[in-house]
Parts: sequence; structure tokens; C-alpha cells
Amino acid sequence: MKLSILIKTYNEESNIARCLDAVFKAIDDMAEPVEVIVADGLSGDATVALASAYRVKVVQLLNAADRGCGSGVQLGFQHALGEFVYLLDGDMELQGEFLREALCMMEANPALGGVAGALADKQIINWFDRNREKNKPSARSGEAEWLAGGGLYRRAALDDAGGFAGNRNLKAYEEAELGLRLASCGWRMVRIATVAVLHTGHADSTFGLIRRQWRSGRLDAGGVLLRSALGRPWLKRVLRMCLHPLAVLLFWSLFLACLLLTSSYVMPLALLALGTAACLALLVKKRSVIDSALSVVLWHVSAAGLVRGFVRARLHPPGAPIPSQVLNDRTVQLSAD
Repeated sequence: MKLSILIKTYNEESNIARCLDAVFKAIDDMAEPVEVIVADGLSGDATVALASAYRVKVVQLLNAADRGCGSGVQLGFQHALGEFVYLLDGDMELQGEFLREALCMMEANPALGGVAGALADKQIINWFDRNREKNKPSARSGEAEWLAGGGLYRRAALDDAGGFAGNRNLKAYEEAELGLRLASCGWRMVRIATVAVLHTGHADSTFGLIRRQWRSGRLDAGGVLLRSALGRPWLKRVLRMCLHPLAVLLFWSLFLACLLLTSSYVMPLALLALGTAACLALLVKKRSVIDSALSVVLWHVSAAGLVRGFVRARLHPPGAPIPSQVLNDRTVQLSAD
């Protein structure tokens, strides 16, 4: 099997048909069989029923406690057979031009572990979408530390980097963690300018999305990532990734220590002045009161999540099989057509 396309889903009934229609359009002219796997995180809507109408394999978690972005990726991977695997979300629409270009690049350059393209948002609703559109982290071409927004990977590279495509313990940062593992084994990753996916994204408001991510534990992922990186070659890089929440924790720890351990208010006031100066510098950099305020709020929420995730993390061996079931498998029809 040359190619496996892995689609992780959770309550994607409004998107899954568009996603699968785009996938089958993208692979329509491929000479070799392609398997399409929908890896579902126990959706409570019609996602599975809608996906089952297509020529796909639908696999599903057995335990809701295993639900997460990393486990969704790994759930699909542990059922995949392809020499190359494409990691896709259920709210994305794969573009055939990119897929053909990426496969050619991977086959021509055996040192490439992964290739991604540009991500194009179809709607901009909340601050996170606007920030991504403004900074375009998934649109810069060239060498990449990791491939945010999905991408095409070489199975041999994934096997070399631990044998798993997604760390099942992570509810976020799974793409970054994968990139760090691949780089530590000497594999290169690149992003090209060709649009790879159209992305629908969340319909939540900014604070609605923050609340949902806090309740789901997604905002704990920084702490889980840090915990899982202990003793690993990429620990320093993870610490840099967590710089803002770690700085918030250090600031308030010093502030409380000064209040409790000294009778003078000079140091607490000096720290508050320093914090105010940092916020003003951020305001000058971003040139937006709203963007600056939301950044500071998110740093604080992420700091709380980092602590909660680091303390509460109960790490499974990331390569261990995730309990799952195959709901149906129509991929055999794809090979016969």
C-alpha cells in the first residue's frame, strides 16, 4: 500500500462529508490503491454514520478517557498500512495538487520525513483564527521544525522516531512533539507554498473556545508535553515553547514570595512595575489593546493549565496500542475499483 490517509474526527457531522469528498477527489487519478481511515473519538453525533457511507475504514476508540488529538492521530496510524501517511482533521479539505507534489518530493528525497503545504482558513470567527491568519504559521515555506496543520509523512521515519505518529497522552502539541522526535532522529521536514488543505475551524467565540479547551483538558497539554519531554533531547525546545506561561508562573511566585517573606512593599511594587512595563511593551509590539489583553489572559490560563497538566499527567507508553474497534471496512472496495 503506497498511501494511507488518516482522518481524526470528533463530532464532525457538519464537516465530514466535505472532508471525504475532497479526499476522494484528490486521490481519484492515483494509479495505486489508497486506504482512507476515519479515526473517531467516540463522536456523539452522526459523524460515524455519514463516514460509513464512503469507501473508508472507520475505527473508533473504546474508552472516552483516551480521547485527544494525539490519540486520534495514533488511532488511525495503528490501523494503517501505507508507505506514506497523510494526517488530516475532519474539518479540513485536502487538495489534490498538493498531495501529488508532496508524494513526488518524498519519493525523490529519501531524507525527507514529512512535507506539508499551506493551510487556508475558510472562516475567521475568533481571536485564534485571526491570529493564525495574521501570523501565518502554516503558510511559511521552507525547512520546518514541525508540520502544523497536517501533512504527509514517511512511515519509515515514524517508525524510526518511536513507531507512533501521535503521542496518545497529548490533547494538543501532538504535531510539535512529532516534529521534535523526527528531528532528533535526523529526519527533515519542509513546508511548500502550495495550498494543502482548506480549513473550516471552530465556530466558538474566543472565550467560548478557551472555556471549552479548559474543560476538555486541551489547555493542560503544555504541562503534559513538558512532563513527557523530561530526559529527552528536545526538553530545552519544549521549555522555550512554554516560555510565556513559565514566565507568568515565575512572576507570580516571586510576587507572592516577596509579600509573604518580606515586610517591605518595595520588591512587590517593583515587580508590578516590571509586569506593567512588559504589558506596555507587548502593546507597542502588537499595536492592539485587544490582542495584547487576550495574549496576557491566554498566558495566565495556559500557565494554570501547564501546572494542572504537569501534576496530573498519567502518561501511557506513547507507542502502546490504543483500545479500539473497527466499525466497518470498505477500503477493500477501493482496491478492487
